[in-house]
Amino acid sequence: MIYNNIRKRLSALDGRTLTVVKNSVATAMMKAGILACSLIMVPITLDYLDTENYGIWMAMTSILYWFAFFDIGLGNGMRNYLAEAISRNDYRQARAYFSTAMFLLSIIAVIIGVVSIFAIFRLDLNHIFNTHAVDGRSLAMVMTVAVTFSLMQFVVKNIGMVYIAMQRYAVNDFITFVSHILSAAVIYVITKTTEPSLIYIVTAITGIPVVIFLLAAIPLIRQHPELSPDFRSVDTSIAKRIVGKGLGFFVIQITSCLVIFGSANILISHYCGPEQVTVYNIAYKIFNMLIIAYTIILSPLWNAYTDAAVKGDYVWIRKIFRKSVLLWLASVVLGLMILSVSGFFFEKWIGDSVSVPIGVSVSVLAYVCMFNFNNCVTYLINGLNKIRVQIITSIAGTALYLAAVCIFMKGEYGIYGISVSMCAAYLLMSLVHLYQCRLLANNKAHGIWNK
Repeated sequence: MIYNNIRKRLSALDGRTLTVVKNSVATAMMKAGILACSLIMVPITLDYLDTENYGIWMAMTSILYWFAFFDIGLGNGMRNYLAEAISRNDYRQARAYFSTAMFLLSIIAVIIGVVSIFAIFRLDLNHIFNTHAVDGRSLAMVMTVAVTFSLMQFVVKNIGMVYIAMQRYAVNDFITFVSHILSAAVIYVITKTTEPSLIYIVTAITGIPVVIFLLAAIPLIRQHPELSPDFRSVDTSIAKRIVGKGLGFFVIQITSCLVIFGSANILISHYCGPEQVTVYNIAYKIFNMLIIAYTIILSPLWNAYTDAAVKGDYVWIRKIFRKSVLLWLASVVLGLMILSVSGFFFEKWIGDSVSVPIGVSVSVLAYVCMFNFNNCVTYLINGLNKIRVQIITSIAGTALYLAAVCIFMKGEYGIYGISVSMCAAYLLMSLVHLYQCRLLANNKAHGIWNK
């Protein structure tokens, strides 16, 4: 009976909505596995290293998160144009976008890699991470390994972007899921067979995804040889187009993502110490489930919005956008429910090895809710390729965040101050973006709102 009802409801959906639903369901399964791996690895890694070394690794992940944005937005620029070309069945143009983007990204990776490795061995990493638990040379070696694999990943991960542009978002998540499963398995073996070593953990976490993305290219090329990247398909006019749009995404990534989201661990480590980074990340781990769950719903919508706009289906855009806002409200309610049992969960999950104050949980939840709301509105803006306003709000929001952090750090509010500052910045941006979404969804956007 239930199965027949589900089939009946699915058969009533239009093709684009059915694709979104299928991707969301498959993605939910993948994300659940990824989340399980992430939760399992925390106590295992904590036990293998210690609180300070784990905090160092968490701080390093913030720096590695920065490297993911050094593609100057080319991945997202390619993604939108690639999706438009595929919607028009213009695979010759799609191949040119993919080939050009991969060529440019490879050049960027090599340049950044050389500069970064030189800088690593010149900087005082012990001062940056505020630690003496690991000697400077060992920290430099760990950072070199992490940076090398991270730069390789920011090139090969665009193989997943092709699947996303084809509205096969779940395939990209499956690649990530396999990477997490293998990383967790390797880390478990490492913890049982070796003495505590930060470089082993870093190599497993950053190196395995590179291998998996490369393997994922094999079925893509076999099934769609017309998309196979080719140096002869590299086009300078397309490069200018991708770079132009990519730079817009880059500004957004550098400000609203890199500075606001990515700097939290570094700021906490510098002002409060690595131990407090662990406290923040333990709280973030549980509330990050809200981001994961909501992103499962939003992720297939980006290029579904693109497809709908190319075909002039604004009725579908308005309907789906309203539903995405209602689902965000549901996620806020779910967050409050998680908050009410968070103390019990922490006790069962990590015992008494780390204490997470309720105030930290509240501030992190507030930030997560605003982060989700901003994603809700910007996915429509990004899908329709109208990002000029978002560039301005990202810069303004970042300025607000940095000013707030300076004020709170002087008052020694620590984790609370940083979380509240992030929340305020995302709230400011999301309200402006919501207004633009209303204009775009009703096809009434003009001037800067339509650029």
